[in-house]
Amino acid sequence: MDKDNAKYIGFMILSMAGFAIEDAIIKELSNLMPISQVLISIGTVGLLVFLVLAFVNNVSLLSSHIKSLAFAYRMLCELISSICFVITIVFVSLSVSSAVLQVTPILVAIGGSIFFKQSVLLYQWIFIFVGLLGVLLVIQPTSESFSLLSLLALVGSFFLAFRDLVTRSISNSIPVITIAFWGFLSLTVGGFVCIPFFGSLHPYSFDSLSLVILSALFGPLAYLSLVAATRGGDVAMISPYRYTRLPFALVIGFFLFDENPNKWMLLGCFLIVFSGIFVLFFSSSKRSGKNI
Repeated sequence: MDKDNAKYIGFMILSMAGFAIEDAIIKELSNLMPISQVLISIGTVGLLVFLVLAFVNNVSLLSSHIKSLAFAYRMLCELISSICFVITIVFVSLSVSSAVLQVTPILVAIGGSIFFKQSVLLYQWIFIFVGLLGVLLVIQPTSESFSLLSLLALVGSFFLAFRDLVTRSISNSIPVITIAFWGFLSLTVGGFVCIPFFGSLHPYSFDSLSLVILSALFGPLAYLSLVAATRGGDVAMISPYRYTRLPFALVIGFFLFDENPNKWMLLGCFLIVFSGIFVLFFSSSKRSGKNI
């Protein structure tokens, strides 16, 4: 492994750790305020961070590219997936939501074969079905502990996959700060959309405000690290390290939220990661472009 790829792998692992911590902050905030306010708070501080970064780096947040229908679809997918995952994190578990999230590359491969007519070989379909079996083991629809809300994580993964597919039609010339700013705007809008369903906003306490400020560090750091990894490193080498988010989430869920995945869920996590890595490897070997 060359030094450059080692550096970008480090960025990817840092990014996944940051996202896992941000998810934990979201779950903890949900004990202090309604989900709608959690989304608004996390989205707003992210907006402010990237607004400052845009000003410092003289980056325009408005361009002809963001006025396209594809960019609007991307924002809509960000909005829906964010709502779905936050609800799953809060009402089901951090472990389940993080595990199901890992199926996104598999869904991207399926979507690519349907919408872009990309060829998917037999052994790739086998890995895809293995990954989907892993999802069933994670959510365990026949068990007594099954919650219908866990299906929202799968819905969120579908919209994330659609977001990634749509992103392929968006120019790579759009600055990362611009994309991040509008992504956090989607999160904020999602919070306002949720207000009628989760109740009125609460006054901020010292604890809740501290957590919101903490999210302003980990959310943007995770996003920028992800961009640095995927745009700078070799796709085939870097992409599999996306799955480090899952062990981070499992450890955080166990120690902070008393989540104790059973053997079937752990087997499902393994199958999702195993199949996803191979799907990512075969997909990245077919294309040279890199999108976020």
